[in-house]
Amino acid sequence: MTSKNTLLDLEETERPNDILGRFLLKLVTYLAICGGIVLVVIVLINFISIAGRTMFGKPLTGDFELVEMGCAVAMFSFLPLCQFKNGNVIVDFFTINLSDKIKNCLNGLGAFLFFLVSSFFTWRMIYGALDMYTYNEQTMLLQIPVWIPFVPAVISFGILSITCLYTSIIFFKSALK
Repeated sequence: MTSKNTLLDLEETERPNDILGRFLLKLVTYLAICGGIVLVVIVLINFISIAGRTMFGKPLTGDFELVEMGCAVAMFSFLPLCQFKNGNVIVDFFTINLSDKIKNCLNGLGAFLFFLVSSFFTWRMIYGALDMYTYNEQTMLLQIPVWIPFVPAVISFGILSITCLYTSIIFFKSALK
């Protein structure tokens, strides 16, 4: 749980005070909307597959491949907004009685560590996508190149890295006030 006076509590203020924060908020919101659209498409694919299996005895071939890739893309697209709105699950049992400055400092440290991890994942996923492109790795049934869903995932992880760095700076600034 975060304290009510952090600069990232977007329920109290409609948007961040700085231009980078406002741009980032719009970007992560649009990215999450795209993830929601992908989820709706996944539901439609499942519906068509189940209806085809029930009515005609023929499901949609490779539906699980599409669902698998779509879920990964959707999940990655929600991460930056979750980080920006400070919506990640945290256990504050040990920090609940600490001052807001110390909590903000710890939140900044956590966001910075998340920045390092997400940057590492972004870097490695770029190489993973390039390898899959080079070796033409494809799904088993639909023969869809596996690198294709990596592109939005890498973009999402890159935006997540920027968001983590931004939120860590905001938390550290709030801790220094």
